[in-house]
Amino acid sequence: MAEQWHRAVLESSTPTVMLARMQSRAWLNKDHHFAPGKELFRSERPFSVWAYSLSHSQLLLRTRTVAVPGRRQSRIDLLFKPVDAMKTRMDYHGLVLRCATTEEHERILREIGRTADYNRVFIIGSGDSLDYVVSAAVGWQEDDQEDRDPSALAFFVGATDPTRLLPSDLPVSWSATQAAQLRE
Repeated sequence: MAEQWHRAVLESSTPTVMLARMQSRAWLNKDHHFAPGKELFRSERPFSVWAYSLSHSQLLLRTRTVAVPGRRQSRIDLLFKPVDAMKTRMDYHGLVLRCATTEEHERILREIGRTADYNRVFIIGSGDSLDYVVSAAVGWQEDDQEDRDPSALAFFVGATDPTRLLPSDLPVSWSATQAAQLRE
């Protein structure tokens, strides 16, 4: 895996963060993972909206493995689910993911017509702009898979496996990740 440094989630309920190697896989869905304003994830790498599934309300942001021609990097998937509302852009040039402050949480939920106790509000900061995702949980995985390989966090057949959409005379190749997901 690439030796990149990210801010990692602490298991405490305080909004304090420390500089540490990002966990290669994390899934945050318990109240003690979240506190108003708490930073959950940070990366200087570019991310793109990779897939959204209406049926499972999943949003997947992904880094590319070849950001600089000829230099391969690890892949990072950032998954939100189930997503109730979002305001995102297609591309992020580095991002910081944090819990909304109490004021942001109330304002965003009021704007989308939800009550203050409904789901969690995640703020995606990149440059001077702030986007948001209203979701119950968020997680990430760093791995050495290829860009078009399916995510180990969620199954998006149509978005991550072009051989399932495009006609081809070649047999469909199933990766180890896909096979493991089908066994689950």
